[in-house]
Amino acid sequence: MSARRRVLCREIASRSEEVEGLCGEIRALLEACDLPHACFRVELLARECLENAIVHGHGGDGSKKVRLTLSVGRRWIRLDVLDQGPGFDWRQARQKPLAETTASAGRGLYIGALYARRMAFNREGNHITLWLTKKNETGADHGRLHD
Repeated sequence: MSARRRVLCREIASRSEEVEGLCGEIRALLEACDLPHACFRVELLARECLENAIVHGHGGDGSKKVRLTLSVGRRWIRLDVLDQGPGFDWRQARQKPLAETTASAGRGLYIGALYARRMAFNREGNHITLWLTKKNETGADHGRLHD
């Protein structure tokens, strides 16, 4: 692991109780990289993506796996989450109106666009990549999704 780029790559069982420990590892990596100001944004997005993979991607099937890769580069923080589910039609989902701000579900794409500079999905919709600046700012391209 070089001083300029640090990577955390973990695969967890598709169970919500696995998320907390992984988020602790994320915080530790960001603090080791002198990025404590990025912890909230990165952890929020990681939790959202991991829980979506567990609940929607795997339908609660704890035998499946979710892989998270967090890369801290010179200018960017990159978060990748991949699940073993069939994916979803993210192109159609981005056309839907935003959920109410008080809703407890249906705000994942909005949260991603708010805190990440860029968000991309693979064709199937079971792999998301988010890029965050290392600076303390929110995403400038609200709602921009890329494949």
